[in-house]
Amino acid sequence: MQSNLKIDAFTLPITRSGLSQIVPPPPWVYAIEMIGVKAHFNQSKLKDLVPQPLETFDGEGFVYIAKIYTVSGNRWEMLYEDPEETKYMETVVALKARYKNSIYTYFPYMWVDKDLPLVRGLLLGYPKKLAIISMSEFHKLLENYSGPSSGIKMGGYALRNGKEIIRIKITLREKTDSPPIPFGPIIQFRRFPSVIEGTDVYELGQVVSSDFKVGEIWKGEGELKLNDSVNDELGLLEVDKIDGGYYFTWAFKQLGIKILEKLS
Repeated sequence: MQSNLKIDAFTLPITRSGLSQIVPPPPWVYAIEMIGVKAHFNQSKLKDLVPQPLETFDGEGFVYIAKIYTVSGNRWEMLYEDPEETKYMETVVALKARYKNSIYTYFPYMWVDKDLPLVRGLLLGYPKKLAIISMSEFHKLLENYSGPSSGIKMGGYALRNGKEIIRIKITLREKTDSPPIPFGPIIQFRRFPSVIEGTDVYELGQVVSSDFKVGEIWKGEGELKLNDSVNDELGLLEVDKIDGGYYFTWAFKQLGIKILEKLS
């Protein structure tokens, strides 16, 4: 029997209304609070982590843990209808990379704790996996932790399948005008292999973003621990030098991805 169900969904599951889809279409709005450590990594090992046609640049990178508020597809009513769906935690490894003599920001590793950002990230080429993630938080009535200030210590971690893979600790010292990331536009690999039949997708794209806003940026000392797991090769990130710890807030919209090159 032929179905008369009109496909009205950006992502699965497909229903007539489209309300069951896991990710509504863009624009996707983000408001982010994060802590992170800027570092330089051993470039010889990064060559096994940064696929061609990207090239490692100077080993500079940034590892962060973030609390993110998000609205997907301009569905602002989700902020009060289902607030849990509009927030998640994220841990990211960012590297400076070169493509055709231009500098980009490339994320070889990324973890989140919800299914919506995981699937949305895969659509854009972000290599997201699930993890348990936590970081220090401020409260305006919490003595000594009412907000960022000189001497404040913050920390966070990511657990993957019960094992700690990332731990960050920072000590804030002073405000700065220079955010630690991005190094340039974000560039990622979209990979959706064919399964027996179908279209095999392997392409390099630049994430298209707009409406950037940056809040307070604090800089200080940073500590970073990275641990291998069975299928997370964090040992490829060998720290040569820690450049500092950061706390900052920012916001932006992501509109989609512009394909730069089809790969095979």
